Amino acid sequence: MTDATSYPFGDSSDVTNRSQYEQFLLLCTQAGTLLLQFGGETSRVEETIAHLALSAGFSAHEVQSFVTPTGIFVSMNTPSGTQTKLTRVRGPFQLNLAKVTEINELSRRFSRGECTISEAQSALVRIETARPIYPLALRRACAGISSGSFTVVLGGSAVGFLIAALSGLLAQLVTEWLAAYVPRFFGVLLAGLCSAFLASSLADFVHAPQTGAIIVGAVLPLLPGLAVTNAIRDLLAGDLLSGVARGAEALFTAVAISVAVTVAISLHAHAG
Repeated sequence: MTDATSYPFGDSSDVTNRSQYEQFLLLCTQAGTLLLQFGGETSRVEETIAHLALSAGFSAHEVQSFVTPTGIFVSMNTPSGTQTKLTRVRGPFQLNLAKVTEINELSRRFSRGECTISEAQSALVRIETARPIYPLALRRACAGISSGSFTVVLGGSAVGFLIAALSGLLAQLVTEWLAAYVPRFFGVLLAGLCSAFLASSLADFVHAPQTGAIIVGAVLPLLPGLAVTNAIRDLLAGDLLSGVARGAEALFTAVAISVAVTVAISLHAHAG
């Protein structure tokens, strides 16, 4: 039997040491959950858990993790046997790569021994609850500007820029509002329907050219760019299950946008 001194936190028959093992498992799943919620890929989560384990004194085979976009499984060898923790990853999901970077930096600080498990957990709570770098009004304005700018890139006019910007802003607002009430597919479907209908109606009202470019710009904030990127990175890293799952998510989002635009154009045609 392995000597207890070979374990980082000693004999888990002691209440204090057993609590340390449990706290370390909680730290791993807490960091992984936040990474997934803020847009990190699954391979990054597994690497972070591995770094945390090595920094705590575990060998590479003593702490194993399996991560999917909706769940984290962590198994750890202790003197009393194997401890396993399962965490279900739920929304709300929001893209915030600044917080992903902060979590990665925290794992490096833990690796250098600059913080304890409890300090790292407190730091994760602060990262989770911290206000975004950019205010909500600025993010919404950028969504509108990006929609209008993309319309201009596709050949739209100045009027087309204004219509697409207003429609893109509407798509952003509807998505934010529905995020807490319906699954993402239906949120994207309704947001795309509203923005595409507004874009086509305004373009027809002012007789703006390049209506197609305006509609494409209007649904720009809904495009699944992050899901596609993470799907490719997971597939290249060998995480086939996560890569296929994220790819399916991107496909369903694209289908929702396509259906929404088709229905919006049909409604506008019948209304006209």
